[in-house]
Amino acid sequence: MKEELFSLNSSDIYPFHMPGHKRAVRNDPLSPAYGIDITEIEGFDALSDPRGMIMDLQNRAASYYGADHAFLLVNGSTCGVLAAISCLVPHRKKLLMARNSHKSAYDAVYLGELDPVYVYPGTIPECGISGSVSADEIGRLLSETQDIRAVFITSPTYEGILSDVDKIADTVHSFNIPLIVDMAHGAHLEISKKADIVITGLHKTLPAFTSSALCLVNGTRIYPERLKFFINIFQTSSPSYIIMAGMEGCFDILDREGVKRKEELSRMLKELYDQCSRNACLKLLDEDTAKRSSAFGKDDSKICIYDRSGRLNGSGIAGILREQYHIEPEYGEGRVCLCISSIMDSKDGFERLAKALRETDEHLRSGKLP
Repeated sequence: MKEELFSLNSSDIYPFHMPGHKRAVRNDPLSPAYGIDITEIEGFDALSDPRGMIMDLQNRAASYYGADHAFLLVNGSTCGVLAAISCLVPHRKKLLMARNSHKSAYDAVYLGELDPVYVYPGTIPECGISGSVSADEIGRLLSETQDIRAVFITSPTYEGILSDVDKIADTVHSFNIPLIVDMAHGAHLEISKKADIVITGLHKTLPAFTSSALCLVNGTRIYPERLKFFINIFQTSSPSYIIMAGMEGCFDILDREGVKRKEELSRMLKELYDQCSRNACLKLLDEDTAKRSSAFGKDDSKICIYDRSGRLNGSGIAGILREQYHIEPEYGEGRVCLCISSIMDSKDGFERLAKALRETDEHLRSGKLP
């Protein structure tokens, strides 16, 4: 797709079609992007019913994750969540959903006037975030509640907390019900082949443009054409070829460099966690600590920073990183400051973060914050 877009831009084909910039914006920093921004024209397939290059890319995505089917999403994971729930839960019927679900799941409940049944995750008291959801608790709720049509959980969470998706899937399937997993923050991880629908956001943790996402399908409980019908309801009818070409580029990078980059990220993360384990106040939530609370596991690429002394909250930690060290975290709320790492992070970036946390910890110990 990338090569075809650049070839089109260098050809003499004149665009009497959308978009209105006509690939003619010059002398602008974004000029190269305008040159490959097209609509669904002859030879470039159609996202709503792909049969050519877009279908090839969807098959490539399915193969990478080991899924039976894959649908490209250019409206982000939100589109996939709305479509998956709408596909599986009829109007005004019951959905069993984790109480820490993304707002898009609640939007689907609102649009379908669904009757939600909540399963509550545990908590990680060290930093006041949600833990895992329990397969046993889901089983209990399914036993006690009639006519639940699907189960919806999030794993990993925003902060990287993992649930036992395979065990949850086995439990849910024993009631002959499908499982939807919001894996928006876990595109860099392996998916559970037992989950019926997995929605993952490539752009959150992999080298892809913002709004790049996938809806992955496994097994025979889902009719792919019905899911595609709902994806086309919620997804734009004017898809961005820049976003789709970026997805192709993402898989190119993964194929060429993915193993090496993942190994390097693991090494840098281990060094960071080892260094911060010596801090007296500023700590990182590691997998061992999370498991001692209520987590099945943790993705350590989500760097959850908290002050054990209680003098700095998440916003305070984020402010120091931003103002004193020019490091922009993902967020700072409650007790936690979250930094998200990926295979595209650099050694320099990790060293800057380690230095910032070490020096801030020293100030906390001395009682003299910068």
